Parts: sequence; C-alpha cells; structure tokens
Amino acid sequence: MAHYRAGTETLIRSLRDLRVSREGRPVLGEPPRGVPENVIRSTLLERAHGARRLVREKLGSRRRSRFLDQFRLDPDTLPRPLTPPGEGDFIICGCPRTGTTLLCAALFQPPAVITVSEPWEGMNLPPDALFAHIRAEIGAAGRLQQGRLDLKTLVETGKVRWCEEGKTARPVELIEDYLLGVKWPAFWRYVELLPQTKFLLCVRDPFEVVNSFKNASGRLSKGLDHEIPFNARMNQDLRSRTADVALRWVLLSDYINQRMLPYLNRSSVFTVRYERWFTDREALMQELSSFLGAKLTPGPAILHPPKRLTLTDRELALVRAHCTTAEPLGYSLDQYR
Repeated sequence: MAHYRAGTETLIRSLRDLRVSREGRPVLGEPPRGVPENVIRSTLLERAHGARRLVREKLGSRRRSRFLDQFRLDPDTLPRPLTPPGEGDFIICGCPRTGTTLLCAALFQPPAVITVSEPWEGMNLPPDALFAHIRAEIGAAGRLQQGRLDLKTLVETGKVRWCEEGKTARPVELIEDYLLGVKWPAFWRYVELLPQTKFLLCVRDPFEVVNSFKNASGRLSKGLDHEIPFNARMNQDLRSRTADVALRWVLLSDYINQRMLPYLNRSSVFTVRYERWFTDREALMQELSSFLGAKLTPGPAILHPPKRLTLTDRELALVRAHCTTAEPLGYSLDQYR
C-alpha cells in the first residue's frame, strides 16, 4: 500500500502542468485563477487512479489469456465412441446462468454424494479420465482439492460462492460407493456422446438468462464463453452471426438449448428447471434422489431470489424475436409486454 501511495504521489507531481477546465477535465497549461487546490488535486488523483486501473486491466487480461492457453481439449477431436465415466459418476451442465452452480452446491452431500464445480482439468481431460483422476486424488489425499466452489463457506454458512481452484481444499469422508458429480456448463457438448451417463441439464426462463448475461462480467457479458478450444466452434458461430452484444446474449442461450433439446426425454437425462428451487425445492430434491439413486436432503445451499429484470424494451424484443427454444422448453415469450 505504501508503494501504491508513493506511486500515486509521483503521478500527481508529474501532472502538475495540467490545469482543470470548468467541466473538471485536466488540460495542459497553468491552472486558471480561482480554481481551488483541492479541486486540482482531486482531478489529478482521479486521473492517476484511472491510469493505474487501465494498466491493471490490461495486465489482468494478458494473465488470463496465458492461463487459458494451457487448456487444449476440443471434444470434436476425441475418438469415437467416447469412453463413458463410471456408473457412479454424473454430469451437471447447461447454458451458463441457469442454476448449474446452485445445483452443484445443493448436491454436495458427503458421505454419499460429492460434487466438483468447474475443475479446470475438465478442459484438458476427457470425461472418463477426469472422473478417474478426481476419484484417485480423493482416495490418495482424503481431500477434495479441485473445483471452484467455496466449500468451507458453503458448509459453514450455506452461502454459494466462487473461489480460486484449490483455495478451499476440504477433507471428505465418503462411503465406498459414493456418487461423484462434475459441474461444467460447457459439458452439454457431451450429452450426445455419452448416452449411458447420467446428466442433470439445467434450464431457465430465457428473459432471466439474458438478464443475467447483461449483468455478468467477462466473456458472458459479450455473449461468448471462455476463449478455449472447447468453446471455439460456438464462439466463432456467434461472432459470425452478429456483432450486436445484446442479440448475442439471446443467441448464446439458444445455441446451447437447441443442442440439448433432442436429449431431454432420454432416460439418463434429468431436466432441472431453475424456477423449481423457489416453488418446490423439496419435491425437486426427492426426484433427484430417485434419479441418482442416493438419499438426498434439501442440501446446504441457501437460496436467493434472482435479481430484478433490467432489460430494455429493445432487449426484451430481441428475446421475443430470436429465442427459438423458449416454448419447446416450456417457457412463454409473452411475458414482460
């Protein structure tokens, strides 16, 4: 912090030849008479902080890009038929912002069931190798070390929070035939390729999904997913169709749902509607218990109602005009008129 303050003071001193316009913008030249010193200093301080913020964002973007460069898996390149994971393994997936993380948290119920949220190894290893790797790691260490769900906070408070992978490695005691679930939204790509594997496919009202994209950060805010080979074909398709970010929010949701729809009636697939968490959570968990073959409680996760819809009239119209999967999924496009 001392270095930061010192650096800021240096930037301020280096900008002393700037003056403040009537609109409050720094411009070259001597400060005009009558402008208080505190106004000059405040403007220069704001300028210094802004410069630092831009540098941090650029460096963060570069670090993120280097981090993602290590993930090379593209399901299109895997040999066919795809080797399935074990009988006690299941996958949680669906369009982002449809409740996949909430479902993952609710199903974290050792010793019978444990779930892992978005382990980065899933972007390098095929499903059978990924599940085997996680099981071997747990068996050797007695701890769940992968995933980005803050397990400590979840178990102690019920709050569903993200964390850096490995930051909340947690000891787990498990029964011999425990169930292991891996949650990656992008694993919808495997539903066609693994007909015997159990899938929990998450869906949600398209207006709510688009609203969540609008308020998201990172690639989702641009109507895209992580820039890695796993998502390359989808991202390329979405970019080629439009440069309109608001339209791409709709197309992203529709792209994924179109590819899940043919499999919703498969016996190895269970559809989890986000809205059911707030209307009949107990019944939902009972149905999940039957589907997975494990006795489940309501789970540790605390529910929070979705954020208020902030879509503009134009954005609402884009959903109505371009969402082709709402009605097949059981949602109405006549809302919010």
